[in-house]
Formats: sequence, structure tokens, C-alpha cells
Amino acid sequence: MKIIKVLNNNVIIALNEEAEEVILMGNGLGFQMKIDAPIRTEKIEKVFKLENKVEHEQIEKLFSEIPEDIIRISYEVISFAKKKLNKDLKDSAFIAIADHLHSAIQRDKKDLQVKNFLLWDIKRFFPDELRIGQKAIDIVNDKFNATLPEDEAGFIALHITNASLDSRYDDAVSLTQLIEEILTVIKYTLRVNFSENDIYYQRFITHLKFFSQRVLTNQTHSEEDTQVENELFELVTKQYPEAFEVTKKVSEFLKIRRNYLISKDEQVYITIHLARIIDKTKN
Repeated sequence: MKIIKVLNNNVIIALNEEAEEVILMGNGLGFQMKIDAPIRTEKIEKVFKLENKVEHEQIEKLFSEIPEDIIRISYEVISFAKKKLNKDLKDSAFIAIADHLHSAIQRDKKDLQVKNFLLWDIKRFFPDELRIGQKAIDIVNDKFNATLPEDEAGFIALHITNASLDSRYDDAVSLTQLIEEILTVIKYTLRVNFSENDIYYQRFITHLKFFSQRVLTNQTHSEEDTQVENELFELVTKQYPEAFEVTKKVSEFLKIRRNYLISKDEQVYITIHLARIIDKTKN
């Protein structure tokens, strides 16, 4: 590897063995180093690949404007989230988190707070991500003597959610709103209040997250019109008529609002989930 640019004493841009541009971080890695100088590989702590020119520009801006402590905290947040959620998160998400934390600290100094109007939904749909966001806020508040509120933890949770989404779609706000829209249709149709602590409800929310992402990316489950699948569809819809009526309402809503057609197997999954919730609610 060889150095292309030194961003600061601890961060450099380099070319790896595959001639790909990478960001290298490490204590003293860039100290008194020059372009084309050999890299002290023993000092490398973190490596980030630059996917495109936009990311390159974002990285340079990030390291030139944001304190390194915030950048390190942001990377640790993503690393912690990967382990806690057991998900493959995009490393580049630390850019968005670092930028957000830096802005939030600056606002806090001016006693300005931004209300997170999705906080209630984030608590319901992404509780694990919110806990990670709160951990990040606690670290920042302690290190920078700040008073960032829970609203900021919600924003960090959305960044973490974005980092786990399909690369073709990375808008956690729209995902959250769509989940809420589908739940509204379900609740209005059934006219019941669900117990959000119920295990069946939580499993349905998990399914709904992945389903909503497929809606937003206009993907459907691969479906072959086989006799077995048709028989399963007929069996489920007849066995759980009340739940299937709700599924049909959701189907109609998505067809009109999102131009999305729910496949038979998706209808089966939704109906089964709803049937369990309805049964538990009635009992």
C-alpha cells in the first residue's frame, strides 16, 4: 500500500494492493508522513473502502471539520451495533453518524434542540437500534459535557437502520412511516388495541419490517403457481377468515397507495401472523 493523501496525524488515504482507495486510521499513522511513503502497517487500526467519489469527498470533509473523538465514537457505535444486532451494517454509516453527532453537539451549545417526531414509532419498531443510539448519546454527553436528549438517540437509531437496509433502498424514515400506515389499516379494520409487549405482535413487527422494505423496493417473494402453494393459500384463508379479511384490506391499500401487489405467499405469512395476534387479543 502507498499513501495518496494525509488527512491528519491519525488518518490517511491510501491505495491498497488491488489499487482501491481506502481510508486508514491509527494512532500516529499519518504523523510526519508524505505521499508515496511506505505505510507503517503495524499502526493500522481501522480500514474503510471508498465506494465512489462522493464518499471520498464526504470522508475528506468529515476529517477536516469534525473532531477525531467524534469520528472514533461513531465508528465504535457501528462496530457495537454489528455485534449487538448481528447484522451486516455498512461501514460508511459512521460518516452519517459522525456528521449528525457533530451537528447535535453544536446545536446543544446554542441550546437548540430538534424534535424527533418519529421517536414514538422508533421506540415501537426499532427498540434495539434505539438502545444503541442512546448508548452513543450517553457517551457523547459524558465526553463533551453535553445534554443531548433522547430525540437524538432516535436519529442515531434511524442511521443504524439505514445501514442495515438493502443497498437499493436506504431511507429508514419512509420505512418507519410505511410500517405505521400498514398498522393503521390493520387496527382500523380490526378495531382492537394490540399489546405491544406481546411476543406475537413483536414477531409480526419484525416480519413487517422486511415486508415493508420489499414494498419500498418493489420486490416480491418468488412465487410459482404450484398446486401445493395454491392449496396452502386456500387452507390458510379458509381457516383464518377474519385475519385474511384484514390482509385483503392491507393488499388493497398497498395496491392503491404504493402500486404494489402482494403475492400469495406474502398474504399467507401476514394472515398467519394476524391470526395469532387476533386469537391472543380475544383471549
